[in-house]
Amino acid sequence: MNLTRETKRLEISELDSLVLWKALQMYQNAITSNSALADQNDSERADWLLAQVIHKSCSFAGTLDGQTVRSIYEDMQ
Repeated sequence: MNLTRETKRLEISELDSLVLWKALQMYQNAITSNSALADQNDSERADWLLAQVIHKSCSFAGTLDGQTVRSIYEDMQ
């Protein structure tokens, strides 16, 4: 899987990361339940974004324990 594309940086606060975590989980649930509000093609991208947000949230909390975005993503699969 290659999700690398040209990106810009986005700085978020700890509270922002927690809100994004919840929002992405809700979107994943919408994808899983075939909601008309969700695009099935977003599934892999949503998983990757969620892994990034979880990593950032755990970084804020100091609970990464050696986890990387990739390892978090793979654990979700």
